Amino acid sequence: MFGRARERALLLELVGRRGSGGALIIEGEAGIGKSALLADAVRAAEAGGARRLTSTGLQGPTRSGYGGLHELLHPLLPHVDALPNRQRVALLTAFGMVDGPSPDRLLVSLAALGLLEEAAARHPLVLAIEDLQWLDRSTVAVISFIALHVSSVPITVLCTVRPGVDADTLPALGLDRLHLAGLSDDDARELVSVLGCDLSDLARRRILQESAGNPLALREFIAAVRQRGPAGSILQTRLPITKRLERTFLDRLGPLPSGSRSLLILIAAANGADFHDVMSAARTLDLTLEDLRPLEENDLVSVDGSDLRFRHPLIRSAAENAASTTEWVDAHLALASVMSGHDSAVWHRAAATIERDETVAGELEAVGRRASERGALPEAAFALERAAMVSRGASQRSRRLVLAAESARSAGLTSEAVELLNRADWAEADSDTRTQAVLSRVILALTAGAPVPRAVEIAAVLASLPGEEHGPRRIKILWVLAVLMRSQHVTVSSWQDLRDKLDREDERNPLRTVALALLAPLGQAAETRGVLPDLVPRLADDPLALVSLAIASESLQDLDTALTCWGLAQEGFHESGAPADEMQAIRGRAHLLMLRGRVREGLADAEYAERMTAEMHQPLLQSMAAATAARGHSLLGDFAAATTALMRSAELAQDSQMALIVADARWAAGTVALAQHRYRDALIEYTHMTVHPTRSLWAIADRTEAAVRAGRPDDLRKNVEEAAVAAALYRSPFLSALVARSRALLADDDAAESYFAEALALGALSESPIEVARTQLLFGEWLRRQKRRKDACAQLTAALDQFETVGAQAFIERATQELRAAGQVGARPTAPSTAVQQLTPQELQVAQLAAAGLSNREIADRVYLSHRTVSTHLYKVFPKLGISSRGQLRHALGRATSD
Repeated sequence: MFGRARERALLLELVGRRGSGGALIIEGEAGIGKSALLADAVRAAEAGGARRLTSTGLQGPTRSGYGGLHELLHPLLPHVDALPNRQRVALLTAFGMVDGPSPDRLLVSLAALGLLEEAAARHPLVLAIEDLQWLDRSTVAVISFIALHVSSVPITVLCTVRPGVDADTLPALGLDRLHLAGLSDDDARELVSVLGCDLSDLARRRILQESAGNPLALREFIAAVRQRGPAGSILQTRLPITKRLERTFLDRLGPLPSGSRSLLILIAAANGADFHDVMSAARTLDLTLEDLRPLEENDLVSVDGSDLRFRHPLIRSAAENAASTTEWVDAHLALASVMSGHDSAVWHRAAATIERDETVAGELEAVGRRASERGALPEAAFALERAAMVSRGASQRSRRLVLAAESARSAGLTSEAVELLNRADWAEADSDTRTQAVLSRVILALTAGAPVPRAVEIAAVLASLPGEEHGPRRIKILWVLAVLMRSQHVTVSSWQDLRDKLDREDERNPLRTVALALLAPLGQAAETRGVLPDLVPRLADDPLALVSLAIASESLQDLDTALTCWGLAQEGFHESGAPADEMQAIRGRAHLLMLRGRVREGLADAEYAERMTAEMHQPLLQSMAAATAARGHSLLGDFAAATTALMRSAELAQDSQMALIVADARWAAGTVALAQHRYRDALIEYTHMTVHPTRSLWAIADRTEAAVRAGRPDDLRKNVEEAAVAAALYRSPFLSALVARSRALLADDDAAESYFAEALALGALSESPIEVARTQLLFGEWLRRQKRRKDACAQLTAALDQFETVGAQAFIERATQELRAAGQVGARPTAPSTAVQQLTPQELQVAQLAAAGLSNREIADRVYLSHRTVSTHLYKVFPKLGISSRGQLRHALGRATSD
């Protein structure tokens, strides 16, 4: 190998690590030596005792979803029973080996990682992935996941890729990269002296000049000069290196016998198909093994058992470019004829289709549905889009485009989903297609920040669904629009038209009731609020509907029902294998837990949701979770962590102005500013929360405190009285307690005490001990200013006890300072750290599940980890809790919590 000493050293260090792993992308243009360098590193790894697993990308769309992953993991499948049950079923379903529910990509990724970890426990592994850019997208996503999780296990992931590939298509490009440039002049000159020793100095100089240090170009240009001479060779052209190499290979096809040329075109169309299938197709074209001999002799293809490969992918490109349309169509039809019953046969028929063909379109749609059933959603979207392209009628074309968009949306391909929806002709679509198109658009707006559907589009769809038989479809559209309006910053006046439409629909439909609850004006709040708990059992089997009911319950201040709905939705999504939706439910639950004073539990939920949405490449959902985590950190007084989480949230949200993200982020930022005595900054932050009416109500006491301390109490008097009206109509002790505290802060000394007392009495009914403690803190401060030190100390001590239970450090410090100012003598002993404070959120999560009696595999299924990662977490938990066995966990966690 010439001129790659530095690159070889880097790769040899990576594959030579003991007990740890890593991942590297080897990037470079065609012919630059990526495969040679990869092969060299793999040989070194095998010499050191590693086991090699390989997968190779091939040009063309015929490879099924997870096909590349199956090639990679096939040798390990005899050990698949070692995986947790849900992960095992997900992986085997993705490979089409068992029937099961459509698996989420995260479960497939975890299963693949777990299978590799099992194998790596026996001996190190090296994963050699060639031409990553041509692997199916489902496989690429899993390999990306694996590559990010092998640093602590003896697994090395090496991938080759060409430059200029879209990072959205290949998320693995976020990994470390080794860019291969051309050989240096000296190294290229040495290689030419070895390979072209018989050439003239002029020819060598020209080859060196034109090859730009590309090793394959050097080799092939030397061969071209030998064959045709410098004057007639490809060196006379002015094309990019890759194109000139293709032309070089194309020149080599000319002297081939006609049968061999036809067979080469057939092999190019076959795109990695089994050798026996290719030769069966060859016989239908009157081609034989004799036609293969010149291809092997000219080093264009190689046969190894059933594996038939081009020596280099550029030869395939040259063969495809050399084929006429008729030759290309005939090749694909021949291949389709010998692959009946397989998806690849459909793809070959599609490749041979040059006119619209409803039969082929139907077959492609079936391929897309099968891909979706196996969880290969990017491939499902591609197949359905191709089906739409060859559909005869506008209605069928639109239906398949909308189906493709929904698959793309579910795969996290937001821009592709929007583009597919834009191509659908709504006027020609049937009622189901129109309904699905609106639902997809609204969900994209809610979860990915995509453009909101225009009112005129929605009105047209609703108008096209007349009569009682279309009632459920209309209600479903109106329901998701209500969720969108409640979640986004939409003026209340815009809601009336939607309410009017809902009023005309079937009142027995629970989704109608939820939608009306989401849009309920204050005057109807009490009446609407009363029916929410009764809807829970009616919607128990529909986690999406439960999410909307949770949001409606929050807006009407029924926090008990909201918390119940978030929990049931999380369980429903988990059981159905929908982790992205599950993380949304967990994030929603996190915020309510924080409101209830269970701040560390809520923070653990928020950080878990953020970690998992990052794994799933869901930036907007991750941004929401980060904003919620920032709120938790701010309550606990970890302002550095809160600020970092806010920065992550802002970066992930980019230009999105989703009201929920803005409100949660501003609330956290305001709490930090308030604690740091930056009262005007806090007031500004809290003012921005008005984009989300529910969050703005919950922050009314914070906003009031900031305004009073900033010397601007009059700014909040109107807002507090508006909140008081809402609290009375909602009959909410929680909100009423916040209003009473706000009034106490705004009142003169004669009225303040009664408002504080009212806030404490209502707070006792609201199940939010941290808000009670904050009221006690403010009341204690007021009592100290009134020179009532004994009463002040009683309130401040009670507040401090609760803050220490929660672990809210900033409030602990503030209460302690107030106690000193009130004259409490003697230092109060520092409260001991609890288990909740010693363990990371994920360690606590694993420990709690283990204490509940779940096995490592059951925990892995529950929290989306490999079971070996669960073991690692428990290994760290035991010394932190001072225990040595699993049986001691329940007592240790209970003891630490009670302490």
